[in-house]
Amino acid sequence: MTAARVSRLTPLYSIGLVLLALVALIFIVAALPVESFETLRLRSLAWWVIPAITLLHVAYLMLSAEVWRRMVAMLASRRPGFVDAYLQMSAVAVGKYIPGKVWGFVARVGQLRRDAVPTHLSIMSSVIEQILVLAGGGLVVVAAAFIVFPGYRLYIALLGILVIAGVVVVSWNIPAVTRWLRRDDGDAELPASAGFRPARLLQFSVAYAVLWLISGFILGLIYFSLFDAVASARTFAAIVLANTTGFVVGFLAVFAPGGLGVREAATVAVLAPFLPVREVLIAAIALRAWIVLFDGINAVLLLVGETRRAARTPS
Repeated sequence: MTAARVSRLTPLYSIGLVLLALVALIFIVAALPVESFETLRLRSLAWWVIPAITLLHVAYLMLSAEVWRRMVAMLASRRPGFVDAYLQMSAVAVGKYIPGKVWGFVARVGQLRRDAVPTHLSIMSSVIEQILVLAGGGLVVVAAAFIVFPGYRLYIALLGILVIAGVVVVSWNIPAVTRWLRRDDGDAELPASAGFRPARLLQFSVAYAVLWLISGFILGLIYFSLFDAVASARTFAAIVLANTTGFVVGFLAVFAPGGLGVREAATVAVLAPFLPVREVLIAAIALRAWIVLFDGINAVLLLVGETRRAARTPS
């Protein structure tokens, strides 16, 4: 899709995206083997577990929206309102269930276009966002691996250096990539206030690392609340490592809506040497169900928000 076509997106694209995502969510929920949960100790589940997981997930979503706001401000010198940023993140969250996984980003470009953010800067913001999300995941993998694999810390440190070096290289090439995105549309300079220095991008990477840690901590809480297992720093680090690896592999598997199946398989594969496979599989499925629940809520919020905004927009 060309930049010119993307720039003409209307709220109707987001509404159609939500409807398609809702259909995908229904099929995914129906496919979950919920009968596997009959053997779990749900009756003895501590009262605080679900509220704690809910608060962590809400914090994750809120922080994601705030980081995205600052990402747009860094490149475009325009910071969306928090509600708009949340809806833009919701578009990406529900769009991942549609094969190809790009439609959430396409819808987000249309949303930003309404706020006078140029198309090439919207695309660039999303590209940098995904690079830094992966960089943040790399930092978490390095930190967790330091605890899980103490005998390989030299190699792990080298991996961390490569992640940081990659972020620096990205910062150096942002102007050139931006000019390429707008090669057919006149002046392609970034705003003078655009702050894409290496230190700034590393700050964003750390912010995304915090999001990865929250996600891994949620999986850890799910696992230790469902099964009688002794929690330790090494076990929690292994869970965080597996969760991050699973999400990255699921993200790269563009053929799988939301990384369904691929993410869980990768998580189980990493955790198999440390925890019983059956228990890990059930915990991974429980996390998937939890995320699907919140993605469904966000899909409804996106539908309502886009419908209201479309009603306020002159024909």
